[in-house]
Amino acid sequence: MNSNASELSVTLSPELFAQVQQEAKLLGLPIEWLIASLIVDTVDEVEPALVAV
Repeated sequence: MNSNASELSVTLSPELFAQVQQEAKLLGLPIEWLIASLIVDTVDEVEPALVAV
């Protein structure tokens, strides 16, 4: 594992996953990109305790 990489797990409802999957197909984008954009749009700031030193 890359020591500089960070991982994040998310759980999407089946309905949200289906919607994001449909949008990804329509836009010709990887679904991971759309899920990442949901996370970025949702998180205002990263809590200092969550940042690795």
